[in-house]
Amino acid sequence: MSQPIICEVCNLALDAFTNEDGVTYLHTISDAMDGKDINHEPVPIQAPVDWRGHCDFCTGEVPKFLVPARDFTTPNTPNGFSTGDWAACEWCALLIGTDRWQSVVKRAMNHFQQRMGVPMPLESRVNIWTLYRKLAENITGPIRPIESEGAK
Repeated sequence: MSQPIICEVCNLALDAFTNEDGVTYLHTISDAMDGKDINHEPVPIQAPVDWRGHCDFCTGEVPKFLVPARDFTTPNTPNGFSTGDWAACEWCALLIGTDRWQSVVKRAMNHFQQRMGVPMPLESRVNIWTLYRKLAENITGPIRPIESEGAK
């Protein structure tokens, strides 16, 4: 498994987009909404093996599991794409493993409201649901603990 791309300046995960120049990396919308200091140009580097970030689903917990996935074009995101495995916290991994995607979306919505103090906008809820459905179509095997990857 390849490590995610992070920003060398702030140590946060970056989203990847394609354009006429190739791949462009940008800070994530969730980090911007969380008020993290991302007022700089991203400097993309491969994350160190022990880098963890946060759960790719709820963004509220430290990930402990990998959801193996093939690369795919992300829906509702012009020129966006997802590469490789996704990281999940214990709760999100349990919900995904039991095919409870609505509960994963609800968990993401609850963490958004905790961070922002307002409910997640309807358009964002629809986009997350669409993204997670696309991911579900591209899962390539069972969810596994991160430790089994030799990352600790």
